[in-house]
Amino acid sequence: MAGMTFFKVGDVVEGKKFGQLEHNFSGVVEKVYDNSLMVSIDDFNPSDKSSVNELNGRAVIRKSEAKMLKAVARTDEDRKVAALEEKEAEEKAAKANKTSRKRKSSKAKSKKTKKATDN
Repeated sequence: MAGMTFFKVGDVVEGKKFGQLEHNFSGVVEKVYDNSLMVSIDDFNPSDKSSVNELNGRAVIRKSEAKMLKAVARTDEDRKVAALEEKEAEEKAAKANKTSRKRKSSKAKSKKTKKATDN
């Protein structure tokens, strides 16, 4: 998660093509979620017009796949929040890694125990 860009409402981002959209698009961030963004699609390939209409001119995209094109002004408070969010995300990822290792080892133990009881 290191290096994840901090997004804010009003930023202009580029999103990758997905689903029925055949080309990349760009738009303004309307809402920021934990791992994704709701984007108002403003600039898109004319061949995607019907797809954009079906999506009501909006798309939810992954933060990891969004490319910042133009950022709105950031304050010192925004920078502090971004640093805190990044730190929390790294801690959460480390904790998830630790938990998955424990699960694997407990599965291995239960298989050994089952083999021992079967004999």
